[in-house]
Amino acid sequence: MRNDFVMKWIKKLYLLFAIFTMCYSSSFAQKAKYQVDIIYRLSKHITWPETVNDSKFVIGVLGSKKDFQSFQELAVNKSGYKKSPMEVRYFENNDAIEDCQILYISKEYTMEIRDVLKKTKNQPVLIISDEEGYGELGSVINFVDTEGKLKFELNQAQADKRGLQVSEKLKKIAIII
Repeated sequence: MRNDFVMKWIKKLYLLFAIFTMCYSSSFAQKAKYQVDIIYRLSKHITWPETVNDSKFVIGVLGSKKDFQSFQELAVNKSGYKKSPMEVRYFENNDAIEDCQILYISKEYTMEIRDVLKKTKNQPVLIISDEEGYGELGSVINFVDTEGKLKFELNQAQADKRGLQVSEKLKKIAIII
């Protein structure tokens, strides 16, 4: 009798865990898609130097394959961005980073951001991150959760160093750091 009671509780706990896991992964995927959409909209307010090759608009993703997939969906849905074909590349580490206009560093990226910044130093790359403190370290745009709302920081000095012009409209809605 006692074994039946314990088994019922174990089954209930297992079911709750399964539901929690599905909800969490679903909300993670939703957040990733939401962020990708925001990044697409934000990028419309950035002007890259004329020296940037505009035959292809490249978005690099460093860290999460789920984020990479979300960016790939964006590329399919928004092809012809800035009158150039959009390409998404997945980089497993910072040694592989090359030729991209946007580099998204996901929370799953476990290496030091300073290495990424060295690798892309003085290049016109819009570095976007989603980790507390990365804005101060050198990311141009960094997502932050403020009072339960997703907002973003803008490191204007870093944008200037990289030759990126940020629209006044974007500056008004950003948290300038």
